[in-house]
Amino acid sequence: MRGTVGVHAHLWFFLFCVLLCRGCAAGAVLKIDPGWSTLFIGEFVTLTCDIEGAEAGWEYSFNKDHQQYSPGYQTTKYYRFNINSSNDGGEYDCVGRQNVSSETEKSETVSFTAAVTNKPVITRQPSWPQIFQGEEITLTCEVQGGEKTDWRYDWWRNSQYLQQKNEKVLKVTASQSINGEYKCMATRRDDAYSSTTWSEAFTVSVLPQPKAQLGTNKFNMSEGSRVTLTCSVNQPAGWKYFWYRDSKTSPLNTHDTDEYQSQSEVSQEGRYWCRGGRGGRGGRGDPLYYTEYSDPISVTKIIPNKATLTLQHDRPQLYQGETIALRCAIDGGNTGWEYEWETSSLLKPANVSQYRMEALSSQHQGEYRCKGNKLRGAQSTDWSNTVTLRVLSRLKLVLSVSPSWLIPGASVTLICHTEPPSAGWSFYWFKAVPNSQDSYTYEPLPGTSSGTANNSFTVHGQTHTAGYACSAGRGDPPIYTQHSRPTFVWSSGVHPSASLTVNPDRVQHFTSESLSLTCEGSSSQWRLIRFLTDDSLLSFLPPATINGSTYIKNEAPRKAVYWCESGTEFSNAVNISTHSDGVILVSPVYPVPVGESVTLLCVMKTGNIPSDVFFYKNNKLIENERRGEMKISAVSESDEGFYKCQYNGRESAQSWMAVQFTSRPGSSSSGSLMIIRWICGVFLLIVLLLLLCFYNGSKDSCFNRSQSSQQSQTTDHSSNQLEDQCNTYASPIQADDNPYETIQETDSPDRDESRNVTYSSMELQEVKKGKKQKPEEGSIYPEVKTTSWTDSSVTSAQVHSNESQDNRSQS
Repeated sequence: MRGTVGVHAHLWFFLFCVLLCRGCAAGAVLKIDPGWSTLFIGEFVTLTCDIEGAEAGWEYSFNKDHQQYSPGYQTTKYYRFNINSSNDGGEYDCVGRQNVSSETEKSETVSFTAAVTNKPVITRQPSWPQIFQGEEITLTCEVQGGEKTDWRYDWWRNSQYLQQKNEKVLKVTASQSINGEYKCMATRRDDAYSSTTWSEAFTVSVLPQPKAQLGTNKFNMSEGSRVTLTCSVNQPAGWKYFWYRDSKTSPLNTHDTDEYQSQSEVSQEGRYWCRGGRGGRGGRGDPLYYTEYSDPISVTKIIPNKATLTLQHDRPQLYQGETIALRCAIDGGNTGWEYEWETSSLLKPANVSQYRMEALSSQHQGEYRCKGNKLRGAQSTDWSNTVTLRVLSRLKLVLSVSPSWLIPGASVTLICHTEPPSAGWSFYWFKAVPNSQDSYTYEPLPGTSSGTANNSFTVHGQTHTAGYACSAGRGDPPIYTQHSRPTFVWSSGVHPSASLTVNPDRVQHFTSESLSLTCEGSSSQWRLIRFLTDDSLLSFLPPATINGSTYIKNEAPRKAVYWCESGTEFSNAVNISTHSDGVILVSPVYPVPVGESVTLLCVMKTGNIPSDVFFYKNNKLIENERRGEMKISAVSESDEGFYKCQYNGRESAQSWMAVQFTSRPGSSSSGSLMIIRWICGVFLLIVLLLLLCFYNGSKDSCFNRSQSSQQSQTTDHSSNQLEDQCNTYASPIQADDNPYETIQETDSPDRDESRNVTYSSMELQEVKKGKKQKPEEGSIYPEVKTTSWTDSSVTSAQVHSNESQDNRSQS
């Protein structure tokens, strides 16, 4: 019985264990799909962990090479991944666990090898759908996943092996000879038995070079319009378009992809081409491939009728009183047009082609333009160019003379300047003649009544002080300007009909001193003229008579040129400078004749003559001349020049000392020789007569002959004296340096009785009030430029001083 009980006990224990193990897994099994032992890079792999009898509540984890591969435990028994490299091959297993009992089951390991594909792929660059003849193309044999493997490549074209083409890249120029199917295969260089299979066939088909097609919406364009050109290629494949005009050497558009459009709007006429291009680095730069040029298209610009406005004579300046015309011309002829004008002036032209304006005035001033309208039809021209009329007041003339100080007998050049500068004028030349109205009348110079085209005129043979003026005219009918203000050329030479003397005879004076200026000559009515060089002012000095003399009170320091006028007569001119302080140089006003003596002094305002003085000539110290005076015993040509003195640090102004020559250079010796010859001839004649008388032994006869000879001698001597007297006014010229003429008068006992003499004197006193003018150390020989006249008692005129003229006028 005990044994039976024991058997039953074991049975019940077994059943209890069976009941306890119900739901327990039998073990984990790992499956790989696909189940190949070698898988290729790029393929997907699915791992499945199967546990028999496993129900809900199990979690799964996957390991590779005994390292966890999946990201922890997961509730699904599947795990899928992509083979990226050969490293993904190896030994895999899985582990399952139940959450309730924490029981785990681990599968056996399953392994596979990851390898590269055994079939390479051929790619092409460029990747356009079409390849054209002449393009450079590149075929590449790509082994996926084998980038780091050192491969050797074999190429086949149309089942023919391409020798020595063992590189990955195959570059060819597209032509009909390369058409066909290409294959490639890769073999490891370190293992000749390890190679891929042949790639799929890659077909290369080369098309002929395309030709661009050029079209246009119109072939003719008017001014301001555009023509649209269109360029196309029958094989669309990312073309850029290039445009050319009149030449195929360079495209019109720049190297900017945004401007290589298939359409182009042009505004210039010419012959146009286009072509397409593609390729190039980054889409920029010159393409690698071009199509053929298109056929050319010519675009012509139609020039419409154009209105042009022109001004008769087309002068930059127009003046009041002139007559001018504006003409509106239309290309192709003016027939059949009506004219329309537009102007900003106060006067509007009529609808005619030519607008004539007579006696221009400010009302004509403004802008003008015109256009034409067809009398039949709606055609009109555009507005013409604009012409602006600016009407100026009368032209101002300024006359200059050269030289200002006359070289006797030399020519004087007159230049008539227009202000502002203006063209197209004829110039007329006049001599200024003094009248009784403190002004001048104007007489035409000989031979100038018809005017001159040149604005300069030369006067020959002028020997005395004179005034000149000019005027100008132009147009048809001509208009004339007013006369210029008179300009003077001065002469220092004295002549019998008109002369001005200065007392005391010196150039420089103090304002506190009295100065007498005397006009004398053949007239009884004189006027004294003063030209202030510092102020450029010309004045008619009014008569202020005291004891028959004319004077001016309260003179300020100044430099001036004085002369006398009466009727047609002008006296000699003199330079006078007045000074309020310092020292002055005493030097003669008139030229010193050759051979005469002259004394230069340095005088103080007090009248004292210092003894320790330095004298200068032309700014150079004169040696051995440090004393109170400088005396030249016999003046010669070399003594002419600028002189000044210096005492105790104070320096006088410079004064020009001129030298008067009694005869022309070269004539002195010949004249002396002639006199010697004449005396010798008379002496020989007398000796011969005496010998003849002695020979004949007749005293009476000799006396008669001698008396006759003496009479003849007296006659010849009188004739010679008359000839010398006639030659006294010859005014010889030494050189261009000498500004003075030489005039000598023969002594005549009735000289003073034959003239009506008017004396004009002037007293110069220092101004004690008012603004003083500071004297300048410069030339006082001015060149008169302009004059102005007023109705005041002292009539004045503005003048431009020319201190550089002659360079000898300083006093």
